[in-house]
Amino acid sequence: MTTFNITDLFNPADLVEAIEIDQAKRLSFETDNGHFLIDRFNEVESLFIRILTNSTISLVCEHAYTFEQTDYGGYIGKPFDPQHPQLWIPLPPIKRCTNSDSQILSEHTSSLLSFAWNEQTGIFKLKASNNGCLDLIIWRFPNHSSNFFDKQISTYDSFELQSCFLWGSHGSINKPADLYRHLIHGAVYDLRYSWPNNKKCISENEAHALYTVYSGLEKATGKAIYRHFQLQLVLSIMQRQAEDGGWYHGMWTDSSECHYRLHTSGVHLLMDEYARSGCSTVKTALEKAVAFLSKTADRLDCGVWFLHDSLELSEAAMNKGPFQWIPNRTLGKSVSNMLVLNTHLDTTIALNRYAQLTGDRQYDGLISSALNAMRTVLSLKPADWFYKPLFWAIGLTMLPTSTAARLPLPVRAIKRFAGQYLIKKLPDIKAKFPRLVMPNGYIDRELSLRTWAIDYQTINLMDLARFARAFPGQFDESILDKALAFTHDSGLIERYGELQPGKRYAPGFWMEALYHRCLAKPDMKYRHWLAEALLQCYDSELGIAPSLLGANGEAVSYTDQVASPLIENKAILSANLSRKDSIELLLVNISDKPIECPPLAKPFDRLYWSDTDEKPVDSDLLCIAGRSWLIGRTR
Repeated sequence: MTTFNITDLFNPADLVEAIEIDQAKRLSFETDNGHFLIDRFNEVESLFIRILTNSTISLVCEHAYTFEQTDYGGYIGKPFDPQHPQLWIPLPPIKRCTNSDSQILSEHTSSLLSFAWNEQTGIFKLKASNNGCLDLIIWRFPNHSSNFFDKQISTYDSFELQSCFLWGSHGSINKPADLYRHLIHGAVYDLRYSWPNNKKCISENEAHALYTVYSGLEKATGKAIYRHFQLQLVLSIMQRQAEDGGWYHGMWTDSSECHYRLHTSGVHLLMDEYARSGCSTVKTALEKAVAFLSKTADRLDCGVWFLHDSLELSEAAMNKGPFQWIPNRTLGKSVSNMLVLNTHLDTTIALNRYAQLTGDRQYDGLISSALNAMRTVLSLKPADWFYKPLFWAIGLTMLPTSTAARLPLPVRAIKRFAGQYLIKKLPDIKAKFPRLVMPNGYIDRELSLRTWAIDYQTINLMDLARFARAFPGQFDESILDKALAFTHDSGLIERYGELQPGKRYAPGFWMEALYHRCLAKPDMKYRHWLAEALLQCYDSELGIAPSLLGANGEAVSYTDQVASPLIENKAILSANLSRKDSIELLLVNISDKPIECPPLAKPFDRLYWSDTDEKPVDSDLLCIAGRSWLIGRTR
């Protein structure tokens, strides 16, 4: 057994600098018993402790402390002597079993092996299991005289404890300490055990969502702790970046395949950070990541198509994956290219954003080619005579149960036939008559997989809404508007709540799609749909979409972002649709009773308000009816 003084762990003699960016650095050191990472933000520090398999260590706390639970999550350590630093332990120790690729095979909360305390010294003894490691994280704050700890952790606003939806795992975070369910020993993990190999994998998609949430919380509260969280996320993805600029995941195989959608999220995160800090180290990592991303493409007759994952690079690799697929050469594509829509859109958006942010125009030709390919694929409309009745029948399977139960008996029989037979035949039909945009407004995820993923409808909508803002006038936006209307009017959003648990996340992306559409269009209907979505996502415990906090760096540049107002009422949810020169706020009452909204701070104190019927509301007395909303806008 090895004994470590906590103070010495924060200042060891044999530190190795892993990575440094503006305002933060990560250092590491190892012993026979453990591996340690230190993230430093001037006086504030966090320490990741990993105790290695079958090892035991004792942590010595050399000063007298009281430890109390906090609504922030975990325990705060308050010293008897205010000159000593304060501590925060966000989570109890976690035992984990990992593989050689750092993927998590199992985990569960652990406990102290023993604990002893005298007048000045506490000794915490921890032991890793015989087949895994044990993880712990400790934050250390400046002494009490700075009031940093009291302002950052001990006091909080209800705004900080609202549930926020995550783009990667489709789970949610509910308090600041939840970051460390994802940020594990210096890497950011998806919350789920990935199908089909039942392992938790590292995910830049999760990191990007968390970065966006904490950006919004920082701007609203002014708390530096949320900036520290953001920087930890930046350090973590930069440290894991491969020499070729890529991030690799291995979700579907044991070959560490790269999922380009996750990689692109890493690119967006680095762009968010670079746009704010201008850090040259971040820019170097960004340039490598974009160079890698630019090569993840297949060439069609109509232009470049960006792939979904590295398995699509060859037929042999595709056959190692968990999906059945249909070989074809539609539009001259490679046989193994599944023609997945959402990743192509996201990659094209990222390359275009990079060019605008940095002035580096070397990928302009690639972007133009990708735009042409996207327009061609979206315009495919073969066999309309066949697809119209086909998707009328398949559309019946998307109805919520309460609506489907009222259908006439012959129509219910067609619905059953569609669910049991037609959907299964759809991949073969698409192989013969290739199209993704269907006559009823449904947009399919891809062309060639033997899968059915109606949960991807809202992801496609989110990416098309983002695409419309990134490339105004560059594609037929009636496709997007029709798909949005179908999704809202058909009852599909309600139907998502009836799917199996892993498929109920789609309304979270519906919120994101409507957010981007609201920024692009003044139509009041999109605001009403967004308010309905907030109510639905509250009821289903999904949490609000990260962008609604107002700090999505892609949607609104850092210098144009407007801090969300702090509303001290948990029953009022807000969607911040503001930009520097256009202030707009949506307030939603999730309770059944009317609520008077407290006065709003600048710049939200001079908005013109309307209710659900679009009737003016007195701005001096904002009363929100139960399960209803108000919309405030500048004129």
